[in-house]
Amino acid sequence: MSYDYEEMFGEIVGHGAQATVYAKGEYAVKLYRDGYPKRNVFSEAFVMVNLESMNLPFPKVYEILSMGGRYGLRMDRVKGKMLGEDYSDPLKIEGAIDTVIDLQLLLQKCTLDSWAPTLKGRFHDDLVLNDRLSSELKNNLMELLRELPDGDSLCHCDFHGGNIFFDGVNYTILDLLQICKGNPIADAVCSYVSHYLLHPGIGELYMNKYCMKSGVSKEDMLQWLPVYAGTLLGQLPEQYTPTLERFIAREAME
Repeated sequence: MSYDYEEMFGEIVGHGAQATVYAKGEYAVKLYRDGYPKRNVFSEAFVMVNLESMNLPFPKVYEILSMGGRYGLRMDRVKGKMLGEDYSDPLKIEGAIDTVIDLQLLLQKCTLDSWAPTLKGRFHDDLVLNDRLSSELKNNLMELLRELPDGDSLCHCDFHGGNIFFDGVNYTILDLLQICKGNPIADAVCSYVSHYLLHPGIGELYMNKYCMKSGVSKEDMLQWLPVYAGTLLGQLPEQYTPTLERFIAREAME
């Protein structure tokens, strides 16, 4: 059976590698590609439901859909402009990065309960399952991870301007699947890598501003860099492999 998703859910307002977003009225449907893991869809819904009571700028989820073998989430429609659009404007980029960090620090002040997975546990599992890492490198990165500090802060783990919308009054934060509890410095390193892969200069701008606003040192941030880069090796397009390999090798260079 074929489905006319635009007729059912409205116009396409977003499209990525994993999902297409449709919107009609006050609701949006995030419809995942065929074959996208069912457990990831249910996990994202579980995270969103648990976050609703925290009065943070996240959309609410209303139901899980199953259509022709594809899964989707019906949630609040997010309106406005993607903050990441300002990254391409030299006159706006510093203000945009300031806003990203201010919102991130707001989230990181929140603590999560036992329902949330731990960041270190997630990194550990990602390293264990990554077959692009040699056994020796994998063991070295897991040993480094064991020595890094725990935490219970709300960590988005994919926080950048592309996941933030502004309607002129309110900001809304998207892509909540990876939210977990952990050390906020690790969350900042995730953001640093996202920005660096977009453009190295944007990555350095983000790191400098985050350290200034949070009081965290670059040295403390960079302790997490080899571990996080190790979780990503082979999981991103090959064009990013040389950069990730340099990040992983940082431990050996110091």
